[in-house]
Amino acid sequence: MKKKYKILFGILLFIFVFLVIGVKIGILQEIDNGIYNQIKNWQSNGLTESFKVITNLGGTVALFYMALIMVIILLLCHRKKDGIVVALNLMMSSFICMILKNIMQRPRPPVEERLIEEIGYSFPSGHSTNSMAFYLLTICLIYQNVKNKKLRHILCLILGIFPVLIGFSRVYLRVHYASDMIAGFCLGIMCVILFMSFAYQKIK
Repeated sequence: MKKKYKILFGILLFIFVFLVIGVKIGILQEIDNGIYNQIKNWQSNGLTESFKVITNLGGTVALFYMALIMVIILLLCHRKKDGIVVALNLMMSSFICMILKNIMQRPRPPVEERLIEEIGYSFPSGHSTNSMAFYLLTICLIYQNVKNKKLRHILCLILGIFPVLIGFSRVYLRVHYASDMIAGFCLGIMCVILFMSFAYQKIK
């Protein structure tokens, strides 16, 4: 692993551990509620309907089909190993997130405050984790394989916006706290760093 990635991984791990401790001892609850109260002031029917669509782009079903399409395209382009990378990365992030959710067992925000129905535990946000891991890996593959610099930058910028919007949608729709979202982002990026530094090299 390159030094810059080690530093980034260390920073993200520190933030993630801080959030874990903060959630466990309850010091983040007031901050999380304060952030949501600010977001609540922005709520409108138009934004709510938009975020209901956006949040689905980070769901298990949507990411599965997007990953499947990517794998098929990569196979047709004779890039079998990249297809394996896409599938394994999403499986790894989903598995790690599921384990952590069951370890933390943080309840979601109160049912009466939620704008959509959701089940399961809250920390970390699965949508934030998996969408960050999926879209960031896609950005890495595009950056390595798309030769046209302008097109590469445009695609990476567009794809980089998706996980941020998806994560925010979970807080806006009140099915997660802000700390769940941030922890999910940290976890998703760490998964990609580990995957690209170790598993990706072995597969390639």
